[in-house]
Amino acid sequence: MKIPKVISKNNHEYTFVKEYPNYIMYEDMITHKKECFNRQDLGLIKEIIKPPRSDLNVEKVKF
Repeated sequence: MKIPKVISKNNHEYTFVKEYPNYIMYEDMITHKKECFNRQDLGLIKEIIKPPRSDLNVEKVKF
């Protein structure tokens, strides 16, 4: 997916600075502080929810 160059997050405007393997660095337009966001924070990827395993048989578990 394409990385947005300008984002609005936490009531601040950020501009793209650099991309890393695990996160993306943005710079605040007003204060010029750098902040990093995950791809999931930006909505570029969705969290994968795994369904519960159906092959487990509860009756075989000993307490």
